[in-house]
Amino acid sequence: MTQQPAVIVKSRTIKLEIPAALLAPTCPKVWVKDGGPATTGDFVKRGDVNEAGVKCREAKLAGIRKWQKGEKAK
Repeated sequence: MTQQPAVIVKSRTIKLEIPAALLAPTCPKVWVKDGGPATTGDFVKRGDVNEAGVKCREAKLAGIRKWQKGEKAK
């Protein structure tokens, strides 16, 4: 009888890294003013800045989700 060849199994860990562009702190920071908003314009500006930050972070999360699926992130 022919002898079966030995099978060697070697495990290896592959560490995936999220692209740096998706982790970079490029989103607007939360609007802050000493003493808080004082005028209607302050409230409008705060809302605009905070909304832009949320949209930016959502876009980054969408890019990370695409990257995890193996798609190229924009």
